[in-house]
Amino acid sequence: MKFCPKCGTMLMPVKEGDKTYLVCPRCGYKEALKEGDKYKLESRTSDERRVKTTSVVSSEGEKLRKSEELEQEKENYYEIFLDLMSEEEGEGA
Repeated sequence: MKFCPKCGTMLMPVKEGDKTYLVCPRCGYKEALKEGDKYKLESRTSDERRVKTTSVVSSEGEKLRKSEELEQEKENYYEIFLDLMSEEEGEGA
């Protein structure tokens, strides 16, 4: 395993023609493999190895809260926090 000298990202083996190179996926640094070095090349397009992900960006019925509501909620949490802290100080004294 080798790392990119420019950005520190792990270099990935890539076969181009009959030669194999170690390439940085982040910055594009490229270095030819030395003779005797062996790396396992994997196909990145294999359906078996693909990971399927899903994400929910927003729900149709969900509405964004107004900034006033968020500020009020923050104030409520802060008051609860102060009450808890004063209770702890009272027990510790």
